Amino acid sequence: MNKSSGNQFHIGITDFLWSVKLFAASAIVACILSIAVYVIMTVFAEPEPVSAVIAATASAAMAKVEVGARYISPMWSVFVFNTIAIFTASFGTGFFSYIHNIFSGEFSFRSKHPIYAAVSIKMDEMCTIIYRHIRHVAPMLDSDLSKIETIIITEKNAHSDEDTSSVWDFCGYTKQDYRMFAYLQSYIVPVLMLIVNGIILGILLAFFIFNGAMSGYENMGPQGMISGLFYTFSYFVFSILPHGIIELPVLFLAASLGYRFAYVQSKAIADENFFMGDDIESINRDVSRINSMTSEYLKSRYLWTVFGIAVMLLLIAAYIEIYVTPVVLKYAMSVVENVLNVGFA
Repeated sequence: MNKSSGNQFHIGITDFLWSVKLFAASAIVACILSIAVYVIMTVFAEPEPVSAVIAATASAAMAKVEVGARYISPMWSVFVFNTIAIFTASFGTGFFSYIHNIFSGEFSFRSKHPIYAAVSIKMDEMCTIIYRHIRHVAPMLDSDLSKIETIIITEKNAHSDEDTSSVWDFCGYTKQDYRMFAYLQSYIVPVLMLIVNGIILGILLAFFIFNGAMSGYENMGPQGMISGLFYTFSYFVFSILPHGIIELPVLFLAASLGYRFAYVQSKAIADENFFMGDDIESINRDVSRINSMTSEYLKSRYLWTVFGIAVMLLLIAAYIEIYVTPVVLKYAMSVVENVLNVGFA
């Protein structure tokens, strides 16, 4: 990694497309699974319980905005919570990297307190199966992760006859496990942000699709399923499109910033052999290097500029959502109703 490069945290089309693909995949999977559950419940029981669950999930997604609207206007409530979301995806990804300071401090504490170390090792060992699973699965998703295990295995073989103490002896996991965690850790925030939002959108879409088809079937029989589906899908699209055309790209932009930082940091961990040492001083030096990288990201003019532009766009989107979207939706649905009336006249 070239630390003198001022554009190492600049996002490109690949970073943006990564966000779009993860969000879309989460939405599609959530939609398909929700519809599948709905169909199963309809066949073997009644759809109402599942409908209530999906409706409750949709309601929960808007609960934070509704609570905020009790104290400030709906527009500002939408704006504030959306701003928090993109702040978390972009800046939060960097802040989360400081978790290594906590681990390095605990390593030092364990080495000085044997009883605490013994208890901690037992607790660590309870998660061993998770560590092993991540080590086997993660390299399939990112070939660079194989570097971590290869380098450590080579080092281990080279020093197999040496009887040396290591700070890792005070842990219930190995050096490989921690390096794998360090590599993946910075991706957690943007990934979760995109997956959660994608799942919410997918569940909402499933709710509209299935209930539209079922309503059409109940009112007009099998031929009514298409009209019911068309009506509810149109409602879903026009209730999101006016402001979503701004809001969603801003979310992808913020997640892309977090992803780019995660990419730069993880590649440094793999390529520059972070956390390869066996003493606390070596670990602290690597943590300092990560902190320096994180500080550079959080203080970068590029990050603040893009975030500032994103906030301005969210303010526009919030205004559209509260004052424009309802008007567009009302007009669009009147057109849809006319089309359906003509089609079934």
